[in-house]
Amino acid sequence: MQHFKRNFRLWDFKVSHDQLLLRSPKNAENPKNLDVAFVGVEYIELPTKLKELTVGEAGDEDFRRADLGVGKAVPTNQVFVIESGGRRYVVVAAAMKVFENDLDLFESSLERF
Repeated sequence: MQHFKRNFRLWDFKVSHDQLLLRSPKNAENPKNLDVAFVGVEYIELPTKLKELTVGEAGDEDFRRADLGVGKAVPTNQVFVIESGGRRYVVVAAAMKVFENDLDLFESSLERF
C-alpha cells in the first residue's frame, strides 16, 4: 500500500495507448510532480479530483466490481484500488507506476511512459 498526502487530478488519458495519468502537480510545498500512471487500461472508476490518495490492495468486492465493469473475468493482478475521501475506486490495467518528475504543467508523462 502506498499513501500520498497530496491532492491529485485525473490529468490525462491516451486513447491510442490505453494509458491513464493521475497527477499531483508541483507547488511551493512539493517541488516535483507526483504521477500515478497506468498502461493497458480497460476500465476506470474514478472522480476527476482526489484528496490524499492511497494505492491499496484489491479485495473480493473490488474484483467483482472490476469483472462487472469490464464485462468478463479480469486477472486479479490487473485490478488496482485507489482510495480517497473514504471511498474505493477500481482501475483495471496491465500495469501501474508511481514516479516524480519536473515536467511543465501542460506536459504529460504518458508521452514518455
